[in-house]
Amino acid sequence: MLPLLGACHARDQANRSPADLDAPREVIKEKPLPAARAMQADTSVTGAFLRWADAVRRADTAAVNGFISPAHGLWVLEQPGALPLLTRVSDVRRLRRSQPQPSFFTLAAELMPCLRPTAVDALPTATCDGPPGNEAGFARTGCLLGPARAAALSSIWDHATLRGGTAAQGRAAVAASRYAVLQTDTGYRFYWARLAGRWRLVLLDLRVPCSA
Repeated sequence: MLPLLGACHARDQANRSPADLDAPREVIKEKPLPAARAMQADTSVTGAFLRWADAVRRADTAAVNGFISPAHGLWVLEQPGALPLLTRVSDVRRLRRSQPQPSFFTLAAELMPCLRPTAVDALPTATCDGPPGNEAGFARTGCLLGPARAAALSSIWDHATLRGGTAAQGRAAVAASRYAVLQTDTGYRFYWARLAGRWRLVLLDLRVPCSA
């Protein structure tokens, strides 16, 4: 039976014209798997931060909200006056930043260009006696990635104005964070937690050092 099938196949090929043999055949391509790509990128906190920052610049609400933990939400820390303000949201469209920048997506203009955050053992703190261009006095400048040091925020819940959540919820969210990204141009810090296999942004510290 096999020789007969081979002979039939050869006869069919011989009966086809050269144009038929050279004609491109239909190629069936597998569709990409967006979920698999997203999970692969999520294995790196650096990749998660860069994807989040790109979504902010594109004002992609769905993508930005995708980095918010359903359990912890996103806490946004600001200093509009004498007391810090902490606001918990699950949808960034509902966040109104303190004046003069009410919309969340005005943050896009404040993000530093950052191809890849530089990993450091510890994020520098502001000394407020730096030279021009680094008035905050950071010992190292740029877009930096280091341990979250959540303990540095442990006392802020006692005297801050809270919106959308409780101090206990806020402490739990920050306690879950493992890394933070510091952008020294503004002093903003982005706290990231690994939750259920994904990196989530749990706290966004928008206080400007040495501005009081």
